[in-house]
Amino acid sequence: MMRSMTYKIGAIILLLFAFASCEKVIDLELNQTEEMLVVDALVSNQPNQSVVRLSKSISLFSDQQYQKVSNANVVVKNPEGVSFLFQEAEEGVYRNEAFVGYEGGEYKLEVDWDEISVSARSAMPQLVSIDSVELVISDRVFLNDGETAYSLKVHFADPVDQTNYYRFDVFRNDSLYNGFIVSNDLFFNGISTYQFIMGLEMQPLDTITVQISSIDEANYSYFLVLSQSDSPFIIAPGNPVSNLQGDAIGYFGAYAQECKSIVIPQP
Repeated sequence: MMRSMTYKIGAIILLLFAFASCEKVIDLELNQTEEMLVVDALVSNQPNQSVVRLSKSISLFSDQQYQKVSNANVVVKNPEGVSFLFQEAEEGVYRNEAFVGYEGGEYKLEVDWDEISVSARSAMPQLVSIDSVELVISDRVFLNDGETAYSLKVHFADPVDQTNYYRFDVFRNDSLYNGFIVSNDLFFNGISTYQFIMGLEMQPLDTITVQISSIDEANYSYFLVLSQSDSPFIIAPGNPVSNLQGDAIGYFGAYAQECKSIVIPQP
C-alpha cells in the first residue's frame, strides 16, 4: 500500500511540473547571421577546373537570394610564390584558364573586396585514382513501384603511407547531382576498397561521371559538417569551421581530381 501511495504522489508531482512547463514562456536568443562575404574557392590539377565564386550570405529569416559579388581582386599563389590573377568571367565567378595546380604543393588564396581582405592556404594531396566505376541495378522492392534503382560502386586503392581524405561528386550528362560524399581512410587505410553511392536518378543511355577529389583535412572537416546541414551559410549555429582568414565564411581547397564515366545500358 505504501509503495502504491508513493507512486501516486510521484505521478501527481510529475503532472504538476508538466503543467507548469507548458505555461512557461521560453525566450530563445537566435543568432541571425549578418551579411558576410562567402568564398567558394578551389584550385585543381585539372585544366579549367580552378574557380573562385564570391557572394554575400543572407540573414537567418531573409527570403532573398544570394547576391553575387563583382569587382573583387582575386589572386592565387602557387608553391613557388608565382601569382595568378583570377579575373571575373561572369558575375561573381573568377577564373584563370592558364592556371593548373600540381600535387604536393601548398597554394594561397588572396581576396580583396570592399575593404575586406581574406586569405587562405591549402595543400594539394597526391592523387588517388579511380580504378573502375561499377553500376549496380536492382528493383526498388521497398517502394513496390516496379521501378529500377541505380547505385554506383567507385573502386579505388587507398595509399598505405598517408592519411587520405576524399570527396565524391557525380554528374549526369554533365549536370552535377545535388549533394556529395566525403570520407576518410580510417577504416580502409592501405587497401583496395570502394565508395557506395545510392539514390541516384538515372535513365538508360545517360552518361554518368564520377569525380574523386583528394582533399586536405581542413576541407574534409568543413564538408563533413556542411553535408549534415540542409542550408549552408544560412543558419548561424552549425556553420562549418572555415580555413579562411578574414571577415568571410566558406572554404578554399586545393584538390587532386580525376573523373571516370560510364553509360547506363538499355534494359
